[in-house]
Amino acid sequence: KGNVVKPAVADDGTPAGYPREYNDLGLVVMRFDRRSPSGDWLPLAAWVNWGEHPESLSGHDLHSADFLAPLERFVDRELGVPLVFSQGDVGSAEGSGNKNQMLADNGEPCGLWLENSTEPGPNDCAEGEGVLRFWYHAGFAQTERNVRFLADDIVDAFHAIGDGGDDIQVPLSDDFVVDYRNYWAPGPLSHPYPGVSNCNTDTTVAGDVGAPVAGLPDCAREGIPGSNPVSDYAYMAYQSAKEHGIPVPDQYNATAFTGVEENLRLYLQALRLGEVLLASCACEAQSDLILNLESRADKTQGNIYNGFDWACVAEDVGALSPDPAYSEACALQREQYFSADEFQTPIPGDLSNPAKVARMRAQIHNDARGWDAEGNVAFANSEALEPENIKGNFTHEELPFHQGYTLPVGVGHAGDYNGYTVSYREYMNRDHYRKALPAYGPHTADYMVTRLVKMAGAMKGGPELRPETHDGLAQADEVRQEAQSQLIGRASWAAFEAWQQAIPADSGEGFVIVEHPAAITRFEAAHVRWQGGSTAIDNPVVTVEKLCTDDDLLDSAHTLLMQNCAVAGSGKWATFADMTGEVQTRVYWPEGLPGVGETYTSQFPWEWSATFEAYSAFPARLGGTPVGDYRFRLQGQRKITGDVETYNEVSNVFTVSPWNGIAISDLEVNGSSVSFTLPIRSTYPRSYSSSLPFVAELPHGTGSDRACKTCSFMPWANGSVMEGAVVVLDDGSEVNASCSASTHTLNCSADIGSQTALAVHASDQLGNTGTAAMP
Repeated sequence: KGNVVKPAVADDGTPAGYPREYNDLGLVVMRFDRRSPSGDWLPLAAWVNWGEHPESLSGHDLHSADFLAPLERFVDRELGVPLVFSQGDVGSAEGSGNKNQMLADNGEPCGLWLENSTEPGPNDCAEGEGVLRFWYHAGFAQTERNVRFLADDIVDAFHAIGDGGDDIQVPLSDDFVVDYRNYWAPGPLSHPYPGVSNCNTDTTVAGDVGAPVAGLPDCAREGIPGSNPVSDYAYMAYQSAKEHGIPVPDQYNATAFTGVEENLRLYLQALRLGEVLLASCACEAQSDLILNLESRADKTQGNIYNGFDWACVAEDVGALSPDPAYSEACALQREQYFSADEFQTPIPGDLSNPAKVARMRAQIHNDARGWDAEGNVAFANSEALEPENIKGNFTHEELPFHQGYTLPVGVGHAGDYNGYTVSYREYMNRDHYRKALPAYGPHTADYMVTRLVKMAGAMKGGPELRPETHDGLAQADEVRQEAQSQLIGRASWAAFEAWQQAIPADSGEGFVIVEHPAAITRFEAAHVRWQGGSTAIDNPVVTVEKLCTDDDLLDSAHTLLMQNCAVAGSGKWATFADMTGEVQTRVYWPEGLPGVGETYTSQFPWEWSATFEAYSAFPARLGGTPVGDYRFRLQGQRKITGDVETYNEVSNVFTVSPWNGIAISDLEVNGSSVSFTLPIRSTYPRSYSSSLPFVAELPHGTGSDRACKTCSFMPWANGSVMEGAVVVLDDGSEVNASCSASTHTLNCSADIGSQTALAVHASDQLGNTGTAAMP
């Protein structure tokens, strides 16, 4: 996963933001088992914590569960239990920044592609092998390839826990303490209201005025006239006030209450499962917050991680002389998190000014203890002029060994939202989007983490978290919030019920399939269209079923089919594919006001369609589609007069056959032998003709569209290595051809004796074919 904040430059010119490679890369997997009636332990669920924004598919204008749908499909089917997913440092993490590697047929990286080239560079990939390792906003097929690697690690970890490996942090146990702490915390006294669009005061008084809200969610500055340090005294007055200790706020913002935020409190949650701690901030956490939380709540002493420091990287590469005061912090960053040789990103900004570097490092590493003390309320939003007096990113306070946890886990986005919660350094150094939403001032991250750590310690015998002096504000606001929610809920439920009753009946006499699917080969799509219910009532669930064969009972590449066929038996129908990315549905909307009128007079036929692609997968372990007989199962609802009726119907059977497009050329008969030419590697179609507007082949070599974002939903292979060829004779027998490789082709021949050759049939290693009749 890549860091979406990316490298940046602070207002004072020092490095800001983060390397693309920097995040919390720890994938947490927890296994839950249940005891069967016979006393055996059986898998029950897999719980996973991973920070990555599900925005890989934005821009396609389609509803989807993004990378979570294929992740759930892979894990659920291979483990046979549900995947439960929570997010860690999601506020800074999106898709991978690695755009130039290729994947070989086995799914492993091979070689490089030049960033702006349409041709492979020097690499160890076999000829024609591989697809671009390009995940970020690159379409559904590339997202599935990406998430397959994440699913592999989850499945491997789940099995490793069951096997009791030595590297398991918390072994399976049926005897562990379960406890929790919840706290509705008020905002800090120094910033008790949630804010939005934070603007740096220094930039404004220097002549570039920032206006909160005008640029929501950012601080708007362009085109807004302001003071000038040459022509007036605004900047001088600001600096003078700071020098005389007057607590002028270093940022200002608009209130987010009743807008972005619905309340005046933060919901903090801590859950103990034995030696596992799940601690959730009321935020969309960035990596500094999560890493600090986990380092302060573990059993290791003296390993508090205070946030990312570009100066440590500069020291590692010789661009800055080492500062002994930060040697331990740099060692921690280097050894436990990231070292300079892992970065592909140059250091942004300027580190040549010692005073600015000192301020930058103080913002990161200084102990923040006391910033929220009652006596410091006036100064909490105003940074000290002397670096040694700055309250830094986090409070230097951690749990003692006996209160620490073997596996502390930071969970974000788990029940309350207060924006992208950045560390103090990120909040202070510039105006940027991730600073536009953190709600409660520059120390919001530490405010939440410090309290979560105390809540965690209390579950292991430590002192309970003391309520804030203004705790009544949060509790009163929670009572207001609950009463308001109940009021709105009851009113909206009554309105919804009334609206449901007023919805007219759907047109027609009932469910009907308008278009049944036709037979297809791989690299085509089956299509079914039916008259269902309106979008007010219907949201169809569509699956694809396969007629089970004996081979399906042993097909470990398709675990869902194998398991379902084992229950149903050979010759019976079993579910093969579902709507976790494999089956796409579409509704056909009424057109214009006449169409809307038809819907309210029960005259508009609400039609839906579903599409299912058949393909050979790349990498092959992604499954592909076995040949055989299939059908769609359609389940949904229709409105009838005074009631709702359900439908559960199947389409006509359609067949999936191998693709038959391998090119056979130069076919000749020379007496008792036949000769012909095959490609060394078959080349599959990239796309197909579809009823869905989304599906369209893009030209090769159009920048990032080398990955063809809209060619298909599923991860098709580009081609496959040839398996062999046979010559079909007039008596029905076949003769194997022998082939030798030249530069780009296979030269093949077969001895047919006195027989007459009718055709040549070739196949590749993925079971796709080509046929050519004799001339």
